[in-house]
Amino acid sequence: MDVIRAIQTRQSVGRVRRDPVPEVLVESILESAVHAPNHKITEPWRFHVFTGKGRGELARARAETARLQAEAEGEGEEMAAGRINRERKKAFRAPVVIAVISASGRDEVESLENYAACAAAVQNMQLTAHSLGLASIWRTGPVAYHKHMRQFFGLKENDRIVAYLYIGYPDMGERPRRRSPAGERTVWHGG
Repeated sequence: MDVIRAIQTRQSVGRVRRDPVPEVLVESILESAVHAPNHKITEPWRFHVFTGKGRGELARARAETARLQAEAEGEGEEMAAGRINRERKKAFRAPVVIAVISASGRDEVESLENYAACAAAVQNMQLTAHSLGLASIWRTGPVAYHKHMRQFFGLKENDRIVAYLYIGYPDMGERPRRRSPAGERTVWHGG
């Protein structure tokens, strides 16, 4: 698949089949990530790959985070149980879940540039998955930024979770995409 076609046809796909994804394909996806541009070649990305029963680790961490959030917000027992269950299930949305972490930089600017590099890495991963016939969706949400999840991943003070990338074989067809032409959001400065 040529790169322009891949960019124009890639979509976030939230429904995937339960079929396992061969490790060699996951490795190709990860390898594409490390070719993203990164200022000063900091290579700030870190990956945690959850497959098979390994997704249970992520499920337990997400569930505990939801419990802590519910407790902090004074949520009733029944509401909290629902919240915890929903968060636990998210780890099993796809046969592969990759957490993409951005390592902190030496200062605020480098940390920001590292995060941007990791976002580019996620785009590379999604394009590679698409070119391999796989579907992906990039998710985060409040649970990703909670102290408990930071501890689960062993993050340092300015490290950041950039994405939970869910990958599998698509279980839904393509949908029309809504994108405005670039010209509607472009100001040219020329001579």
